[in-house]
Amino acid sequence: MKVISLFNGRDLTGWHMLPGKAPAFVVADGVIETRTAGGSDLFTVERFGNYVLRFEYLLSKVGNSGVLIRCDPADPWTTGVEVQLLAPWTPHRDDLHCTGSLYGYVAVTNRPDETTGIWHSMEIRCDRTAIEVSVDGQLTTVADTVKVAALNKKLVSGAIGFQANHGEPGEFAKFRKVELGNLDADPAYVLQGLSHADARFRVQAREAAVALRAIMVGPLARSMDGGEVMAQSVARQALFDIVAAASAPQTAPGMRAAVAQALQATLKTKPSEITAGYLTWLQGMIR
Repeated sequence: MKVISLFNGRDLTGWHMLPGKAPAFVVADGVIETRTAGGSDLFTVERFGNYVLRFEYLLSKVGNSGVLIRCDPADPWTTGVEVQLLAPWTPHRDDLHCTGSLYGYVAVTNRPDETTGIWHSMEIRCDRTAIEVSVDGQLTTVADTVKVAALNKKLVSGAIGFQANHGEPGEFAKFRKVELGNLDADPAYVLQGLSHADARFRVQAREAAVALRAIMVGPLARSMDGGEVMAQSVARQALFDIVAAASAPQTAPGMRAAVAQALQATLKTKPSEITAGYLTWLQGMIR
């Protein structure tokens, strides 16, 4: 799994705050910081579905923030989920609302260290219907969105966000070393989603396959020759979408050539007669 940095340590390139609200985040000394109470939350421009998010955070004595996952920035709490970040100061800080919980939905099963004023690490793994949160290397929260009805209604992909300071003015939360491993960029992972029981994740897998373009041609053809009927259908559609995108007038010639070469190379592996016929037909589209 390739890991990319979401924060360059200099500015908020790749992130945005909502218009019409006071900016609540700045970059200072290589760290993302929020002190402004009531300002705009911070969101990634790019949207992600299945991933492993890792970062370090530091809370002030009365710090109150959170991490928003799979959300629409226009309505993040309705569409997504907050992983809580909260200093141990409030009497309302139970296991359903403390650091590491899926705020208001899934309680922690292993209470993390909530010492303020020091850096902690957090890892959030979104793996289709499974969401796991670890703090300082220890698994804190495990959720199955199928078993939590309210979570099953949330988006399956969206922006990642940091919540603006929800404590008193002057309190703060800091973030650094924000990195992401995109599971949807792994061809083997994408193939597993083609036969998922939930149609939303089949669509997500198809879209991820199309985004990967040429490198998915061979694996998708093999899925068409597999025994899983649902995967066969989704793979067939994904191949069509890849070729259609590569054939579009605005597509770079290199991308078109790469897909054409992948089709030819896959035909040489001698797929089934049905799959070979489909690949040959797709070749006609891209010529």
